[in-house]
This record gives sequence, structure tokens and C-alpha cells, in this order.
Amino acid sequence: MKAVVFGGTGFIGSHVAEQLVRAGHEVTAVVRPTSKTAFLESLKIPVLKADFSDADHLARLIQGHEVVYNCTANVKFHLSMEDHRAVEVHLTRRLVEAAAKAGARRFVQLSTIKVYGCDLPATPVDEAYPCRPDFPFEKVSLEREQVVRDVAARTGLDYAILRPAGTIGSRDTSFFSFLYKSHVGGGFPMIGGGTARISLVDTRDIGRAMVWLGTLPEARGEVYLLRGFEASWMDLKEAIDRVRGVTAKVRRLPPGLAMGLARFFEWVTPYGGSPWLTRLAVRSMTANALFDDSKIRRAGFATIHDSLEETLSNAIADLEGRKN
Repeated sequence: MKAVVFGGTGFIGSHVAEQLVRAGHEVTAVVRPTSKTAFLESLKIPVLKADFSDADHLARLIQGHEVVYNCTANVKFHLSMEDHRAVEVHLTRRLVEAAAKAGARRFVQLSTIKVYGCDLPATPVDEAYPCRPDFPFEKVSLEREQVVRDVAARTGLDYAILRPAGTIGSRDTSFFSFLYKSHVGGGFPMIGGGTARISLVDTRDIGRAMVWLGTLPEARGEVYLLRGFEASWMDLKEAIDRVRGVTAKVRRLPPGLAMGLARFFEWVTPYGGSPWLTRLAVRSMTANALFDDSKIRRAGFATIHDSLEETLSNAIADLEGRKN
């Protein structure tokens, strides 16, 4: 399979590119001129620099590739709705239209479980559960999926969408990196009792699932959830204790105080900045987020990194390696 990856320099996108290479596919990465490409080059992946605002240029770069993988994302979460849409919605529309114009066979979109919002039951939900996004990032993530569907319906382009659970893996620069650095500093952040349970997945399995969706005929027009294992926030803290051989203190905030602080920090931080705490982070650390990925497993895909401690060991080894 000849595949082209957009967003291949990002956390999850780099794993998609890596797993494509491991599976023996012919891969090209299209990146912005300012992107850091050392990892992709270490995989001997051809890297093309592109003007992402030029739809015709994007179509020319996609020409000759069977499958387009879109892993682009704005890594900043404190943005206006329109700034969120610049990448998640407007760029995605250009990429889907370019893929259709170039005659690609399939467009595989990386999405997120955040399209469901934070008000979820204590039991796992599947793809049929209604999406009720509340925060801007959640709303725009759902808009991005709809853009893919709309353009596909208009052009006849084949597509598939993956919604992975919270991810832990090498090359992380945000969620797990923050937890690890806090743990190294002697404290683990906890909002409330740490009893909320969440689905998680190893980033290597996300890469594998994205590759698989590019090859499965039955995935046409389908949305799939993906999870690897479940844990509470306290489970996660104690597992990091065991992997590092160090017991960190719990630095706990009551949920009400945490939400008040999040509102304050969002208010005083200009858009584009990084508030110390956000309302989405508070809700994510105090609400259950459990998912049932039976659909993708029935179709034939299986995760292979199903141990929380093995996944943590891999991610921590990478973070410690980057320090040296």
C-alpha cells in the first residue's frame, strides 16, 4: 500500500508513520516547512514540505497514494473556537477534498473519545452512544468528523474514523509527559479521590489500528473506538510508583476548588497560552470515561500492548532517554 501521512511529526502521527513502515507499506510524510522531521528521517520516510493552505498543492502531493492518513492537530487547547477550527476543521476539509481530487482510495481520520463529552456513565459506552461535547476542543473534534463525512458524501471518497481512548506512549509531550514530570518532582496531581475510571491505550496500538483501517474493505464509512485497558487515576499513580521504584506523594485538589482555579486561569491566560489548569482537565480527571471497542475487535483487530505497566515502562524509558 502507498500511504501518505499528514501530521506525522506529531505524537500519535509519528506512531502511525512508524507502524506503516513496520508493516512494510510505502510511506510518505507531508509536513509544514517548520516541522522537525528527525524521527521520520530515521525511519527513512520521504518527507515533503507543503503549503497547507494550498488545496491544489496538497492534491498534487497526494497524487499516486492509495490511502491518506490525517493526524493533524493543534496541540494547544486554550484557543478560540475559530482558532481551533483552523486545523481541526478547515485544514481537514482541504485535506479530504484534496484526497478526493487526487483519486485516493481511502481517507483515514484520527479522532478522539472527547467527541462524547465528559458526562458519561460508569459503564463502558460504544460507538452508538450519543456525542454530547461541551468544551471547545470536544465540539471542534466532532465538527472535524462531520467535515470528513460531508466531503466524502459529496465526492464519493471512501473514509474511516478512529476514536482512540486516552493514549500513553513514547514521544509524548503533553498528557503523560506532564504526569511523569510531576511524579519525578515528588508529587502526583489528583483532583478529588482519584477514583474515576478511564480507558487508556498504548500509542503503538493506535498506530497499528490506523494502519489496519487503511486496508480493511469493510471499514468504509465506519467509526471505531479503540481501548487497551482501564485504570483509575490512583491506579495510574501507583503503577508509575512501581515502574519508577519511587512512591510519589499525592497532591490533591478538591474538585470544586480545582474548577474555580481552572476558570480563573483560563480567564487570565490569553488565547494561545497554556493555563496552569483548565476546566476540561478538571472534568477529565473527575469523570468516568470508559469505552467498549467490541466493534473493531469483531472486525478482526486486537491490541497487543494490554499491560498498563508495560506501556508505562515504554513511555517512561523514552522520557528518561530524552533527558540524557
